[in-house]
Amino acid sequence: MSTVLKSPRAARTRPSLPEYTAEDALAGHWTQASSTELRRRLWHMAPGLLPFFLWPVPHEDPLSPTLLGLIAVAGLGLAAGVYFGYNLIRRSELDREQRTAVLGYLCSVLTMIFLFPSAPEMGLAVLAVLAFGDGSATLGGIWLAGPKLPWNRRKTWSGLASFVVVGTAMAATVYWGESNNLENLTPGVSPLTAILCTLPAVMLSAIAESIPSRVNDNIRVGVVSSVMVLCMHTLLIGWPA
Repeated sequence: MSTVLKSPRAARTRPSLPEYTAEDALAGHWTQASSTELRRRLWHMAPGLLPFFLWPVPHEDPLSPTLLGLIAVAGLGLAAGVYFGYNLIRRSELDREQRTAVLGYLCSVLTMIFLFPSAPEMGLAVLAVLAFGDGSATLGGIWLAGPKLPWNRRKTWSGLASFVVVGTAMAATVYWGESNNLENLTPGVSPLTAILCTLPAVMLSAIAESIPSRVNDNIRVGVVSSVMVLCMHTLLIGWPA
């Protein structure tokens, strides 16, 4: 019986964990992949709860420098937690996207809030799209499975639909709630207007997330949702002065 000896270099460079992606989790290839992906999605969605904690806090528009500072500190704290705890949600040892994933998520939200402090509902709606829309796409694909997308055979129609349904429901709720805060200087929008302001952003973000690309999906979704929320807000309500 012959023995095949592996070089020390090969032993050092071989990953100790199996390589897998979200799509492998969808197919149920590894139990570890599924549990990691679920944990990853929960971390992804958790920041989306922050707007609901802001509702009972009295605040006028535009947001005060103090409140903007608190939002920035909270965002940076969450981002640091995800960055340094990335090993808990890493899909494989070759997954090195924590920097682009965290920055894409954080910068999209904070940029909208700081550029348009008189309409914080826009930035918070972008947060909801990233957290709940993008976060639910993989979970919808895992639980519902079904036919693959024709432009990306590694993603499913059920995942795309989950992104649109959950993302629109949560983004519209966040947008409506923030625009109706008790100290808002302008009249709050109706639920229908909130849906109209967020639905196009969610739909285009869902498509952007599903397209095969080397650009991290947090960056794609963040940019598309920011631009579309701003466009729809300006069209239906006016430029956020």
